[in-house]
Amino acid sequence: MISAASTSERPYVILCIEDEAQLRRDIRDELIEAGYQVIEAGDGREALAILENQRPDLVLCDISMPGLDGYGVLEALRRNEQEHAEIPFLFLSALGDPRHIVDGKRLGADDYLVKPIDYDLLLATIEARLRQIGRIRSARRAELQQAACDPGTLARYYGLTPAEMRITLRLTQSKTLAQIAAELSVSRATVAFHMRNIFQKTNTGRQAELICLLLKK
Repeated sequence: MISAASTSERPYVILCIEDEAQLRRDIRDELIEAGYQVIEAGDGREALAILENQRPDLVLCDISMPGLDGYGVLEALRRNEQEHAEIPFLFLSALGDPRHIVDGKRLGADDYLVKPIDYDLLLATIEARLRQIGRIRSARRAELQQAACDPGTLARYYGLTPAEMRITLRLTQSKTLAQIAAELSVSRATVAFHMRNIFQKTNTGRQAELICLLLKK
């Protein structure tokens, strides 16, 4: 099995969306044992609320759920091109009808696993998808290092918002969080919130690593 650590030496984060509590706990335990960090959601609405503030490395989602089903979650995620479009999305379902597989693929699902879950197959599928996204991120990182590190480049490659760009540029100027908050007339809590988003988007885990990436050191 590949290491569950990402390129920034933090565990890969998997969002598990499953309305059956016991099955969700079983999946969580298997993923944690394999070295992943797991975020749980009991239905589609809860998952979308989580995705407003967090960016997992992979989504594992049941199809048949009360309220917003798995198809609805996938449609909402794929509509957000800037934030979540590249996140691997794996469907879980007791439905073995090929039509459901086709429907999921057309919406942008990357894989489809049928219940009861074969955990060896589940882990192998997750590893394959994370290797794929890791190669994409490595290629983008290498391409970025060949480009001028200007605001337009950063915004294009990492999808940073204007507020995140203002904070990022001040970090490269060795400004402290308190100084940034004062210059932007916001609270330190607001700066910290944006910092978490910046870390997720740039796949870094701490401020020093982010600055090294931005300055190409």
